[in-house]
Amino acid sequence: MSMWTAIALIVIAGCALEAYRARFAGKADEDRLSELEAKIDKLDSDLRDRVETLERIVTDRSSNLKREFDYLDKAS
Repeated sequence: MSMWTAIALIVIAGCALEAYRARFAGKADEDRLSELEAKIDKLDSDLRDRVETLERIVTDRSSNLKREFDYLDKAS
């Protein structure tokens, strides 16, 4: 086997390995991205719920608010 044949085989093997790695590494990255998007959606939903609760507390009448706090004290 000549030197040029060995170099050609090494280059082909390197290209094949890189193509294999890119194909399967890309799939793992897509799975990780999907997990992160799901976490962000959950955090966004939780944050919206908290903001809605805070808005309700701030805009609620004080008598109704006092009644709800009393109910929470009795419940715990």
